[in-house]
Amino acid sequence: MLRRALPRILALAAGLLALTLVVSLILGALAGANLLRALATGCYVVGVAILIGSFAMGVRGPMRAEWGEEGKRGLVPLPRGVRRASGEERSDAKRNSVGLFLLGMAFLVIGTGFDPSRHLF
Repeated sequence: MLRRALPRILALAAGLLALTLVVSLILGALAGANLLRALATGCYVVGVAILIGSFAMGVRGPMRAEWGEEGKRGLVPLPRGVRRASGEERSDAKRNSVGLFLLGMAFLVIGTGFDPSRHLF
């Protein structure tokens, strides 16, 4: 199943990277900053945001909200109760957390490659 999803995942990651780079270039040009530094900062910001999402996915407990029809009335939907998460839900949350962690680290490494103040060698 992962082999079939891998091209879509890579396309989404490439699209997110392209969007990040374009927005970083635009904001850096408008601010009159060094464009390589703007690219690095954009990748750093997006990478850290993805890592925060990874952490949020990873620390979810074993309980999930139970949503019913009566909880959806009114302005603020409220859960009807709580239930134990199934094994599939928990393993899916772990896989998502690991995937987001790897994506966030990739963005940080890409940002390091653009950063003119950091030299790998």
